[in-house]
Amino acid sequence: MKQYKLIMCDLDNTLLPIYTQERFAEMWLRDMSKKFAQRGLELKPALDGVSRGIRAMIFNESGKKNIDVFYEVVKEVSGYTEAQIAPILYDYYTTTFKNVYDLTLPNPYAVRIAELMRMKAQYAVIATMPVFTMEAVEERMAWVGLKPGMFDYITTAVTSSYSKPNPLYFQEILDRFRAKPDEALMIGNDVREDMQPCKALGIDVFLVTNHMITHDLPFEEFRRGGYADLVAYLESLPE
Repeated sequence: MKQYKLIMCDLDNTLLPIYTQERFAEMWLRDMSKKFAQRGLELKPALDGVSRGIRAMIFNESGKKNIDVFYEVVKEVSGYTEAQIAPILYDYYTTTFKNVYDLTLPNPYAVRIAELMRMKAQYAVIATMPVFTMEAVEERMAWVGLKPGMFDYITTAVTSSYSKPNPLYFQEILDRFRAKPDEALMIGNDVREDMQPCKALGIDVFLVTNHMITHDLPFEEFRRGGYADLVAYLESLPE
């Protein structure tokens, strides 16, 4: 009998190592600025709108989907509508976003971890920060050899109504699969965003230490280890 009904796993800096988040943000700003300029949008209001829209998704507690909150704030701040902004974001995430690949590191364990998630649980989920559309998530997954079909569900701005570290983000996933907290495992690298909210709900966790982010918070209580340790732990679970 399987120990877990649901296994969730973070993407950025868990399955997908990123060399530097700061450089990632710089490159995003540079390339998005070019896209807005090409479409004739005023740069400052467009960037301000998108930046504040992303922030609104992170702190969303309205009950609305993150993507709806995003475009509401974008319009309020910049005056630009979803019809104006959405095609630019789609264009960016399906073309220029590939530039960010140079800031990532290989993870030879990623595919094996995905395989084990499917083997050891009824449902396997990519529980990534839901401020991106599926196009952006799929692109990032591909950089470590992952495909959407390997998973039963992937959180995005379109599917989620909350963001990490709000425990309701994880509760929404549990509810989707009718899983109790003690039937779920969350794998992540971030103590504040992954470990603490799951602990609050009673979800089991595994803290990946290869690219661990602690925010100066204690982490000794959490089951943890590097990629090889994670693989060994998943392999030890009953099928």
